Amino acid sequence: MTGIRTAAVAAAVAALIGLGACATGAEPGPAADVVGAGDDDGFAGTLLADPPVPRPALVLPATDGRAYDLTADSDGVTALFFGYTRCPDICPTTMADVAAARRELPRSAQDRVTVVFVTEDPANDTPPVLRAWLDRFDEDFVGLVGGDARTRDVLTDLHLTATEGHVDPPTSAPHGDGGFEHSGVVYIFGPDDERTVVHTGGTTVAQYASDLRELLGPA
Repeated sequence: MTGIRTAAVAAAVAALIGLGACATGAEPGPAADVVGAGDDDGFAGTLLADPPVPRPALVLPATDGRAYDLTADSDGVTALFFGYTRCPDICPTTMADVAAARRELPRSAQDRVTVVFVTEDPANDTPPVLRAWLDRFDEDFVGLVGGDARTRDVLTDLHLTATEGHVDPPTSAPHGDGGFEHSGVVYIFGPDDERTVVHTGGTTVAQYASDLRELLGPA
């Protein structure tokens, strides 16, 4: 969506995203059909380029206990997703698809793609739990512990719906009767934040891989 302005970005993202359905039995949000809507910009997702949407200034503890600055890898591509490990559907599916797309790239290109998963359930997603869950998809994925005012501010800045709901204690049955409803959106920031692509649902592995290649540019 070339030529989009800041106000239009907010309106478009807010209108298209809705709530992702991570709660058991919930219906997917209205964004599921907007990916690949026929733009001629070469991207399967929605391109936010004029002005671009930069990586948020977010510093959170990572699974290794160190503070991680989301803006530190601005010379490469960063895919950002908010969720929680006990999500029964969108979160594991999205992480599996992004992992598969990253593996389709040459090794040198893979090294320039950072995938960041921010948990919105810090009570259950301790660093060891989050690390073990992410390792099921890709050991290079970065896991950050969010679910606080800082992440809520970033969700607002990115025009994403705030995470709502609850998850049952870890001792209860898997997923229990509750869950978080949250935005099932992947933001992919290109090098130097010159281009940003939003995937709001229904994206295939091939589409993710194609957009990663396009953002990375010539080898």
